[in-house]
Amino acid sequence: MLFALPRHWSSRDWILLCVLAAAGIILLWAGLSTRSLWGSEGRWAVVAREMLRSGNYFLPTINGQVYFDKPLLSYWLIVPFAWIKGGVTEAIARMPSALSGLGAVLLIFCMGKRLFGTRTGLLSGALFLTSVMFVLWARTASAEILNLLSIWCIIWFFMAGGIEGRLKYLIALYSIGAVAAFLKGPVAPAAAFSVMGFYSLVRAVLRFRSGRPEWGAAKDAILSHFRWIISWNGLVSILAAILLFSLLLLMPVIATGSWQSIELMWRENVLRFVKPFDHVEPPYAYLKHALVFFLPWTFLFLAALWEARKWPSRWSHRSVLIVGIAIFLFFTASGSRRSYYILPLVPALALITGKALSDWLGRVSSTGPDIMRLALFATAAIPGLAGIALLYACCAVQMPYSPSQFIVSAVAIAGSGAVLFLVSTRQRIKGLITLFVLIFILEVWFFTGGMAAMEGMRTSRSFYREAAARLAGIDDNRIALFQSGDSSLIFYLNRGAIKSLYTLNEAEKFQTEYPDGIIISEMKNIEELRKHISFKNAVIILAQEREQYGNNDNIPVIMRFQGK
Repeated sequence: MLFALPRHWSSRDWILLCVLAAAGIILLWAGLSTRSLWGSEGRWAVVAREMLRSGNYFLPTINGQVYFDKPLLSYWLIVPFAWIKGGVTEAIARMPSALSGLGAVLLIFCMGKRLFGTRTGLLSGALFLTSVMFVLWARTASAEILNLLSIWCIIWFFMAGGIEGRLKYLIALYSIGAVAAFLKGPVAPAAAFSVMGFYSLVRAVLRFRSGRPEWGAAKDAILSHFRWIISWNGLVSILAAILLFSLLLLMPVIATGSWQSIELMWRENVLRFVKPFDHVEPPYAYLKHALVFFLPWTFLFLAALWEARKWPSRWSHRSVLIVGIAIFLFFTASGSRRSYYILPLVPALALITGKALSDWLGRVSSTGPDIMRLALFATAAIPGLAGIALLYACCAVQMPYSPSQFIVSAVAIAGSGAVLFLVSTRQRIKGLITLFVLIFILEVWFFTGGMAAMEGMRTSRSFYREAAARLAGIDDNRIALFQSGDSSLIFYLNRGAIKSLYTLNEAEKFQTEYPDGIIISEMKNIEELRKHISFKNAVIILAQEREQYGNNDNIPVIMRFQGK
C-alpha cells in the first residue's frame, strides 16, 4: 500500500499542508478576472451561461447552436459558482480549473510525503505549484487540469490498495474513471489505466525474473499484480463503473433525443488517438514540451534523473519513475499531439525532482561533481534573467508596463544574486527556500500586475465592451454573425442567440430582409463582402484596434448596411 494515507499526521505536517494550500490559493486564484478570455475559454463561459439561461443542462449551446465538442461535466462544474455569483464571469469560468489545480498540488504533497517523507512531499508540492505552465492552465477555463487531477486520483487509489485488489479502492478508482470520462473525454481513464497496466506488468516481470522461470511462476506473478482487473473485486468494480459510465453517457441522449454527444466523444477522443486528424506533431514532441512545461525547474529535473540512477531498488522509488514513463509513453503513442496534453506528466516530474532535492539537502558530502548544486545554480539564474528582461521591456521595447515592474525586476535580480551566494557558500536550505519564495513572488506578480499590463497590449476587451454598448437596444433579429464563431465575442456581447450566416447568398438574403441590419465578422471576411456589389454601401461602424502582435486579419469588425 505505497500511497495509503498514514493514520496520524503530526501538527507540523498539517501546518506545512496549510502553508502550501495558502500559497496555492494566492497563486491560482488571485486576479482570475484580470485577463480577458483567450483561446477556447469563451466556449466554457458561453456554454455555462446559455445553460443557465435556457435551464437545459443536457444540451450545451454556443449562440443557440448545439456544441458537444466536450462532455458535459466540465461545463456543469462552472454552474454552481455562477449560481452563487449570479452569473458567469471570467473568474467564475476559471474557478473549476483553479480548484482542481489546488487539489492536485495537495495530492502531490500527500503522495510525496507517503512515499519519501514530509520534506519530499513539501518540495514536490512546491515544485509542482510553481511550474509556470501548470499555473497558466490552472488559471484557464478548460478541462485540462480537471483531467490531470482525475488521472492522479486514480493513480493514488491504485497504489493505495487497488493493485492488491481491495474492493473499496477499486470501486473508488473505477468510479473516478467513469466520471472523468465526462470531463475531457475517455482520455483520463485511458491514461490512468495504461499507467496501471504498465506498472503491474513491470512488477510482474521483475517478480517472475527473480523467481523460478516456470509457467506456474509467471501465472502467479500475473495474478498477483493484476488483481485490479483479474479478481472478483475487480469485476464487481468494473461492472459498477460501467453502469455509472452508461448512465452519464445516456443522460444527454435521453434528455435531448440526440446521439450527437456520443458521436462527438468517439470522434474527438477515440478516433483522434488512434487515427489523428489534427494537431499532428513528431513522436519526439513531448520530450521538448515536457521540459518547457516544468520550467523554471527543468535543470533540477535533469539533474534529478541523473541522481535517480543511484536510488535503491525499492518500489517507493521505482513507482514514480514507472508512472512518469507510462504517462509519457501513453501520450506519445497518440499521433494527435499538443503541448498541453502532456500536463499530467508534470506531477511525476515534480515527485522525481522533489525526491532528488530532498536527498541532496540531507547529504553531508558528495563524491564527484555535485550535479544538483550545478542545476540549482542554473535555476537560480533564471529569475535574474527574467528581471533583466522585464527592465528591458520597460526601457527599450514599446510595450505597456506597470510601475511595479521596476520593483519586481530589482527583486528578481537581487534575489537571484542572493540565491547564487547562498548556494555557493553551501547554505543549501536557505538558498532553496529563497529561490522558492522568489519564484513564487515573480509568478504572483506576473499573473496579476504583469497580466494587467499585458492586457494593455490586447484590444479585444475594450472592443467587446464598446460593441456591447453600440448594439444595446438593437433587436437581435437585426444582427448576424458572418463566418465567425468567436465564442469570446459572443460571451462579452451578452445577448440572446444571434443569426449565423455562412455564405454570400445568406448575407444577401439577410440584407434584403433587414436593409439597416448589422453584420459582425472578422476583418478578412468583411473586406471580401465589401468587394461584392451588394455591399458596396455598407460601412464599418466599429473595428477592434489593431494589435502589435497577432494576426490582424482576424480582428472582429461590425458593419452596418445603409438601406436600399
